[in-house]
Order: sequence, then structure tokens, then C-alpha cells
Amino acid sequence: MRSVASQPALTGPEMARNTDSLLIRRRTTTNKLFTDFQQSPLHDLNPIAQPGLTTRVTRNNTVGTSLDLIGEPWSPGNAEVMTVEGGYTPGLIAAAGTSVVGALLYGFHLGNMNSAATAMRADLGIPGGINAPTPEEGVANDTAWGFCVSIFCLGALLGCSVVAPIADTIGRRRTILFKLIIFMLGSLLEAASVLPAFRSTPCIGAGIGFFLMLGGRAVCGVACGATTVVVAMYLGGISPPHLRGALGTYFQLTCCTGILLAQILGLPAVFGHGHWWSMYLLLPLIPSGCQLLLQDRIVESPRWLASRSDKDAMQAQAVLAHLRGEEVDSLAVIQELDMMQMGSTVALGAPSGGQGIGRMLMQPKTRKALVICMVCAIAQQVR
Repeated sequence: MRSVASQPALTGPEMARNTDSLLIRRRTTTNKLFTDFQQSPLHDLNPIAQPGLTTRVTRNNTVGTSLDLIGEPWSPGNAEVMTVEGGYTPGLIAAAGTSVVGALLYGFHLGNMNSAATAMRADLGIPGGINAPTPEEGVANDTAWGFCVSIFCLGALLGCSVVAPIADTIGRRRTILFKLIIFMLGSLLEAASVLPAFRSTPCIGAGIGFFLMLGGRAVCGVACGATTVVVAMYLGGISPPHLRGALGTYFQLTCCTGILLAQILGLPAVFGHGHWWSMYLLLPLIPSGCQLLLQDRIVESPRWLASRSDKDAMQAQAVLAHLRGEEVDSLAVIQELDMMQMGSTVALGAPSGGQGIGRMLMQPKTRKALVICMVCAIAQQVR
């Protein structure tokens, strides 16, 4: 069994490092991919995604040395596999760790309306159940509270729908930082609903604070919807291929951590009593502030930079070297950047209109998968 580094197509011992003119970038792909790297055990892989098999299967960090031996990682003791090592560099860990703070905020806002709901509803003037003056008022209050909680989903729908074009225009990094401002604004609106000046005007038993809470939930929903898209795009753009799946799971893990924290901190024994719930809703300002302070660790996505101008491609090379822990003129960096540029070139040459829902439903290859995903998503919301 052979052992290679995080970029197996580049770092095998049989490949010499020729650094002549490697810093000269251009929009077209270099011929080095198909001439100098023919000795690579991964040379037979397609450099860009194509229908069908697009990547070699890995298992326990082992991968077959050719497509003919794609199933060999499942054969114990077989010598025709190699171990993929490394990849978790300080630069990558810092960038990924700082970016997933948004997932923590997303999880917190998913769960912060549950355990502290009794105290919130009492201060907002919409108590439910046995706390309502009459059963009729209890039903009306439950409806108002349900709308206040569920409007979060409408905001999330808007956020995830508009954030992709924004991220493609201004970049992943700026979009991640911009949504932090939206998170902070939503948290402030939610917490302001407890102020006495906003609890005096009656409306269905509620005051102006109810509408502040309603607006705060919608604003936080926009930020959370944007987070689910842009953070996933960012993690995919900075991670090496064999770590892309692992880094993708960190988003879900961090989100679940945020939900757990929201449930615990909202208990009556912690912040879920009296007027303390307003401080509870301000807690997201702490991780938001920390992410703003650590924004220098969030480097721009090299994949996005590679799809831009030649000047941005030069910057992408430096960013990629930082993330991979390699020299700027490393063959590993050059080849990975070339592959990114090849992918962006194919994307630029795709038919206008992209792969929208309409086009996906019209294509038999994608229709079934899309329908399954939509049915599963809808089923999760049905109780």
C-alpha cells in the first residue's frame, strides 16, 4: 500500500517538481495536466465533473490506484490501494472553523423559541393554554404565536433563494460577513420586544413587542436561509476533494450543537424565566462578534477567485497555497487551481438558465432525484 499526501495526483514520490514559470497564470488550462503528470496513479480520473462516475471511491482514507481497481479499498490487504493523508492544515482549519459559526447561529435560532416560550408569551401578551383568560383567547394566542415562530421559514426561503447570486457577485467571504449583520439585526429586534414601551398597545392581546418579535424572526430566517447556502458553498470551495464530505458534515454538527445550546439555555432554570429571555435572545451577538473579530481567518474561496479575472486567479493561487500548507509555486497548488479553472470554464459554457427546477424536472436523469429530495423535505415537516 502506498501513502500519499492530501493531493495524491501531485505528491507521489515519482513526480519531480518542476517550478519553471509556474507563477504565470492564464485562463486556459495548462498542458502539464496531460503531459507531466502521466505517471500519477490518479491520472485517469476526469478533471471535471461529468455524468456518471466523477470521482474515485474512498474508504477509510484509502483509494484504488486506477479506475479499473476502484473497488480494491474493500479488499483487505490488497496492495493496489494507496492511503490519502493530510489535508487538515492550520489555514484550512481556521477558515472552516470560523465560517461554520454561522451554522451555530442557525441552530440556535432554530431552537430558541421552544424552552423559553412560556416566559416569552407572557411578556408579549399572548399566553396560551391554561394561562389565557378564556379558551377562545388561548386559541387566538396560539395562532399568533405559531405564526411568529413559523415566519422564520418564510424568511429562510427568501434568504436561500437570493444568496447564491449575491455570493457569485461579491464573493463567498463578503457574503458570510454580510449575513452576520443580518443575524445581529434580527437578534436585536427579538430582544427589543421585551421593552416596556413596546408592550402597551393592545392587538389580539399583544403589544408592539409582538410585531418586533415577528420582524426579528423573519430577519433571522433570512440570515439562516442564506447561511445554509453560502457556508456550504464556501466549505466546498476551500476543502480538498477527499475532505469535502467531512467538512460538509461539520456544518450539520455545528447546527445541532446550536440547537442543543438553545434548548438548554432557554430552560426556566437558566434564561427562560422573567425578563431574562431577552438576554437569552441576545446571546447570538457573542459568536457573531467573535466571527467579525476573526474575519481575517476567513480567506476568500479559491474556487470563486479562479472563476474570475487573471488577477483574481493569481490571488487564488496564493490563497490555495495557504489552505494546503504548500509553497505558492507548488505543483500541487498549480494543478488543483488548473482543475478549478477548468470547472469554471465548463460552467461558463453551460446553457443560459442554468439547472433551475424547471430544467431539472424536464430531464429524466435529475427528475427522480429531485422528486425524492422534495418529498423527503416535505415529510420532515409533517407531524
